[in-house]
Amino acid sequence: MRSCGKILVVVGYLALLPGYSFGAASTLVRLSFSSGWDALPAVVAIERGFFAQEELVVSGMAVSSAQAVINSLAAGSTDFAVVPQRALLVMAALQAPVQVVSMSGWGTETELVVPKDKANIKSLAQLKGKTIAVGMASETYPVLIRLLNKAKLRPTDVTIKFLSAADLTRAFRNNLADAVFEYQHFTSVLVKTGQGRLVLSHKDVVAAVGVIGAAPLVTRKALIEKESNTVQRFVNAWVKALKYIGQDPQDASGLLRVFLHRQGVVVSADLATSWLGMTHYDRFFWSSADIADAEYNGWGLKEGGVLKVQPKLDGYVENRFAQQAVKSLK
Repeated sequence: MRSCGKILVVVGYLALLPGYSFGAASTLVRLSFSSGWDALPAVVAIERGFFAQEELVVSGMAVSSAQAVINSLAAGSTDFAVVPQRALLVMAALQAPVQVVSMSGWGTETELVVPKDKANIKSLAQLKGKTIAVGMASETYPVLIRLLNKAKLRPTDVTIKFLSAADLTRAFRNNLADAVFEYQHFTSVLVKTGQGRLVLSHKDVVAAVGVIGAAPLVTRKALIEKESNTVQRFVNAWVKALKYIGQDPQDASGLLRVFLHRQGVVVSADLATSWLGMTHYDRFFWSSADIADAEYNGWGLKEGGVLKVQPKLDGYVENRFAQQAVKSLK
């Protein structure tokens, strides 16, 4: 029994070594993703065996900090990562050696709501001098800067207040802000509980500034250079997972519920299904419009004081793996 125990310890140690392969074909790769609903493609790819089909052993980890993922990619302890677009823009501003190899969703619905009793407020321009709440390190922040610019307002013409997820859903009840600009995950709660009234729908936001909101799957440049076959197999599995979400949203939402429950977050089946419908998973690689939209968000981050330089994504998007993966589906 002691010998068996020693063997297990050795196997476990080998599994931690970079690039260690399980058998002749299976390759170990490390994937980082968020602990929220946007982890769905990663969860589906793991739970439904798409990585296994490509002979990949994926060590997946949910992390709560985008900065931790950025540091892990830089150190080489993460091979692939699902990051917010904002994190990609930070990495581009820092000229980090990473590349986008696919998409992990796009078009998450964003809305502007105000307290239900503020019937006089019918546009963003009327919020001049008021407090607008967004989430901590939210993807909606640069979009809000873009909307303010469209309304001929500067970020300093309003007070932008950063709230936790819990505070966002009770912002009006507790008099924390005069408006909330966030994903519908939060704004729908304000409307359904009678606290808020819709001023700008997601369609209004898209019509105003053309926001797309593509979320990236990134990898290290070094992995592309040294193990392009591994990258291709990973992206093959990733594209299969995205396609599966569209084909069986009911099963995908069930997997999301399980994933969240394992972290102590209980959501109803209806809520998980509604969250699934707020993001699109039907595109697999980045278009020139996606890149332009992301760079516009980069301008918003610089204008809003988050970044010192406006990031450019020239050389940061490598579509060939996702394009080949789509061809292999056919």
